[in-house]
Amino acid sequence: MGFLVLDEDYESQAHAKIQASLSHSPDGVQQHGGNLNLNLRYEITLPLLTNPRENRLKCHETAQETAYVSAHISSRIHALYSQLELVAANSPTLAAPDDEGIALSIEIAPQSFDIYPDCDHRRYHSRRLQLHSPETLPLLPFIRKLSIKSTDSYKGVCGLYCIRPLSLLVPLQCIAALPKLTTLLLPYGWERPMTYPSPSTPVREHYTRPWEGPLRDARHDFGNAICEQEKFLGGKRIPTSLKNALLHFWEPQQIALEDQTVARPDLIHPAERDPFSVGLCRLAIQLEKLDLRAIVTEDLFPATGAAENQQQWSSMQRLRIEFHPLRPDGMWYFVGPRGEDPLQGGFHISDTADYPREHDIPADKEIDEEFDEFPNGDSELDELLDMFRTEPHRERVEPLLARFAAAVASMPRLKDAEMFVYVWWTPSESREEEYAGDAPYDKNSVHKWSVRYLAAGREDGGDDGDGKTTTPVVQWQVGDWRPSTGVMELFEALGTQEWLAFEFTEGRPLATTNDAMRARQF
Repeated sequence: MGFLVLDEDYESQAHAKIQASLSHSPDGVQQHGGNLNLNLRYEITLPLLTNPRENRLKCHETAQETAYVSAHISSRIHALYSQLELVAANSPTLAAPDDEGIALSIEIAPQSFDIYPDCDHRRYHSRRLQLHSPETLPLLPFIRKLSIKSTDSYKGVCGLYCIRPLSLLVPLQCIAALPKLTTLLLPYGWERPMTYPSPSTPVREHYTRPWEGPLRDARHDFGNAICEQEKFLGGKRIPTSLKNALLHFWEPQQIALEDQTVARPDLIHPAERDPFSVGLCRLAIQLEKLDLRAIVTEDLFPATGAAENQQQWSSMQRLRIEFHPLRPDGMWYFVGPRGEDPLQGGFHISDTADYPREHDIPADKEIDEEFDEFPNGDSELDELLDMFRTEPHRERVEPLLARFAAAVASMPRLKDAEMFVYVWWTPSESREEEYAGDAPYDKNSVHKWSVRYLAAGREDGGDDGDGKTTTPVVQWQVGDWRPSTGVMELFEALGTQEWLAFEFTEGRPLATTNDAMRARQF
């Protein structure tokens, strides 16, 4: 193992960055009517992995190497917090800001090499980096907004070349040391729900595999940390001042890139309920604005009943939830137009087979040779893209809808709440032949399947605010499908029902994170 550290003087660099911001650098302090507005962007450069010609890197990263990189980012985060504390001690304006506050953005650069390896085993990462000794982070009461993200690589499958995922504990551990934080932004939580449908077996099953074990563990850690904060957050708690959260755990694509017939893991087992959804539900109790993109169950929403009164989202004003058509248990909320549902639940995750290996095996060389010979796979294979799940599975989607409706009914300050999913019709070649002349949609079309609540007097019809509603409205965009009577009654109690036609596009239009922040006023 060899690493070349590129920022050995990182403490001084962090101090200089903060001072430059305070001195009206492009990131710096601006005064708006006497309000302090400091935007500080801090990028963590990862150590360079050395790959000398006389001693090439092994195909697979070891736990020791991952731990080294974790220690590296931990030292940089600790240095940033310590330098902010030091600078604040000598800056009355920084130490005692007004309500406008200070926005801090932490960005993790992609992994790099002095000489890039010949194979792609090390280009796609599933092991998550940890924050060491979070309990020793100094408290920074002057930070009002925190964003944590990976710097885009724009390379490889889905732009994920060399992106190092963080443990989902890291954002929580960071905000636990920010006692007056109001806003948390997580534009990408490093989740990859589906395998990449490449016809190349090495690419699909080896290089780009989103290893199921680390994904399950990260989700459980996140949910458990919210429910048992002092245990997981170094004796600290999530600040009660946190009111706004943009949490996008997986990243959508503009073009179809999934095979919806592939078995996916049960990310809940061995727990009885999805810890991730349960944790998000607990976090949302204190929030006023939530923009969420996640793989969830109905446990995302508060349970109904007198015993759960203290768990309602009574402060919520704006709510936007994009759920994935895949459920955490490996089943799907949607099936094919003819009821096709080839999978009946996710597989249990193995403690060995579903985690990245730490050692090379003879098959690795064969995998690389196969990729070198057939980089695009065997031309005789059926195209692996198969996105056909367009119709809701009533028994699976209605519990989610019912809990959403019940949650909305318990939010007295709510202005706007939307829950939606994008569904695609991009069938495989064989499925397209089966539907010849009877395809339900144009090929490659995508549309939003959604339900939205608008309170009386709120903006109607989208983000452009082209009108006002005089009474509460529930807008359905679900085609010809209708909920069962019991679920429908829950929504009818919320307001007038409107049924909107689908809006079809070829591929999915993507709003940027900045667009989302502006639309939701983060």
